[in-house]
Amino acid sequence: MTFDAFNVLVEELTSFLKFECFNLVRPQLEVKKIVAIVLYKFVHGLSLKHMSDIFDVGTYPIHKYVDIMCDVLSNKDKLFDKYIKIPIGNRLLHIIQQFEKLIGLSNRCGATDGTHISLVNRPNKRYIIASTNYYNQKRFHNIVLQTICDTHKLFWNICDGQPGRVHDGGQFKTSSLYHDLQT
Repeated sequence: MTFDAFNVLVEELTSFLKFECFNLVRPQLEVKKIVAIVLYKFVHGLSLKHMSDIFDVGTYPIHKYVDIMCDVLSNKDKLFDKYIKIPIGNRLLHIIQQFEKLIGLSNRCGATDGTHISLVNRPNKRYIIASTNYYNQKRFHNIVLQTICDTHKLFWNICDGQPGRVHDGGQFKTSSLYHDLQT
């Protein structure tokens, strides 16, 4: 991530991360530090205890900030729909032209792929009917993330949350894009 992209993210998240201190002993962290901590957690997948040791911040605030940022970035009423949009109009035509120039095939507007996001803990059987579905052929618990991007590597569709054993076709059938294409 570039420094400029980081600053844009900080600016976008500032209004969501400014709230009453939930710990009266320590003042609230700077928004830049909150964003840096959460991004570091996303990239490295470290435990809260390890993150606490690295950044000298309690585990509860880190957990709280991760929850808040995940909600803001994934909620369609917050930032998700501002940045993740199916291309239309001139943007769609530009993407189609770029794909034709890049790969020589016409009428292509995106590249799609899926990846497995490993889960730190096995899903709780109380909440998930078939937690074994989250255990994939590579022998770890995970969910599947499917994305579609344009030639500039900008995502315009994201679908996640299906168990790791779900085939790519099954993941696609649960996506909003599939639903939109059907209607």
